Amino acid sequence: MKILRLLTVLVIAALTFAACDDTTEGIGGSITNKIDNINISNSAFNVTTKSIVADSVLSRNNTGLIGKMKDPETGNYVKGDYMTQLSVLPTFSVDTLDYIKQANKGSIEADSCYLLVSYNASYGDTIAPMKVTAYEMTRPMSEDKEYYSNYDAFKEGWVSENNQHWSSNYNLSNTSDIKNFKIYLNKKYEKDGKTYKNYGSYIMQTYAEHPEYFKTNYKFLHNVCPGFYIKNVGGTGNMAKIWNTELIFYWTRHKTINKDSTAVSIGYNRFDGTEEVLQLNKIENDTENLEQLARQENCTYLKSPAGIFTEVTLPIEDIMKGHEKDTLNTATISFPRLNNVDEDNPYNFATPSTILMVQKDSLQSFFEKSKLADSRTSYTASYSSTGTYKNAYTFQNIANLVSAMYKNKGKGENWNKVVLVPVNVITTTQGYTTVISKINHDMSLASTRLIVGTDDPDKDYTTDEKTGKKVASGPIRIKVIYSKFKEE
Repeated sequence: MKILRLLTVLVIAALTFAACDDTTEGIGGSITNKIDNINISNSAFNVTTKSIVADSVLSRNNTGLIGKMKDPETGNYVKGDYMTQLSVLPTFSVDTLDYIKQANKGSIEADSCYLLVSYNASYGDTIAPMKVTAYEMTRPMSEDKEYYSNYDAFKEGWVSENNQHWSSNYNLSNTSDIKNFKIYLNKKYEKDGKTYKNYGSYIMQTYAEHPEYFKTNYKFLHNVCPGFYIKNVGGTGNMAKIWNTELIFYWTRHKTINKDSTAVSIGYNRFDGTEEVLQLNKIENDTENLEQLARQENCTYLKSPAGIFTEVTLPIEDIMKGHEKDTLNTATISFPRLNNVDEDNPYNFATPSTILMVQKDSLQSFFEKSKLADSRTSYTASYSSTGTYKNAYTFQNIANLVSAMYKNKGKGENWNKVVLVPVNVITTTQGYTTVISKINHDMSLASTRLIVGTDDPDKDYTTDEKTGKKVASGPIRIKVIYSKFKEE
């Protein structure tokens, strides 16, 4: 009998889940009361929300941001710099050093050297003139610690304004499929009292003297090239999302064929930023502006990178009051988005595509421990512009979270609070199944306002105070469905 009852409850949960979007009246009587005396009931409760300034987020990703932009919707300035290390293959070699010497009167020299900065997305006015400076790092940043997006590479001594550096002017108007710009490293380079023609010549001559430095990433980082800090030093109007930074150097070689003939050829070598080494974003927001936005009472915000999150207080005690012994089958909650004042502005930041709901006290550890949403204490939801929950983020069933929170009632001041965070979800395919393999903070330029959740009975939920337009039919509510067996 117990097994039968358990199966019945599971069936009811599935059926009521499909029916909970609008109304649930009569579900219990029409489906189950003649089967196993199960009572089905439903209710809805107001949810309160507020904005919280993120300050910083874990900077663990393989992409960088470079540039500076102003969010046209909120007026917030955001600036991106990044640090990149370079990886070396154990099979690395510089082709035929003797022939390169022959081309340079006995010296090993690079003809040209540059950092190739490749990007796969851009934001803002692509023709806006920008300027960057690439600083050679003083020492490599260690892989055995976590870095947040507000790290100060200069203050911590990883790089100095006095370090060797190279500047470049650029814009993002590249219309080809391959989008990049170059930072040339061709001026004279000094190291340990020795002067080199350029940075590429330093690399080649170091290889000639110490090929063992090029066998592992650790040796390369600590003995040859500790990495580069790429800093925006001029221009406002665009940002680029960097997917790879390469150090490339070209050389010429001469090979004598006979007394009267010499073969001349050109070659190059490269080092890439890869997952085996660090790439770290440094994000600067207008903190005063973010704090003003977070204090607004007519909405909450989701802003990335490292901008604003939305804190949600769930009415756990109200949900469970009188239902302590019932089964909580479903708990659905939707967070409607407010449209931008100027929705057609081409420079508007994008709406975050995916958000994470995680318990407030677990926010930091979730990312530091590389956790995935488990549908028990953490969930993800994608923005939907159509369908039943139009222009909103909807979590279809957080019943497990509600139950877990109720068990921890009163344990800490944040026991009933979750945070909504913009995230980037990385998936992999296993056979015919696509699974989530990684969840990182969203480091793209994204921003949106959400309807604020409040218990104020006089609050006008139907109109956006900023635009005067109708936006929703009611407050933010969590809709729940319970089931229990009738007492015999």
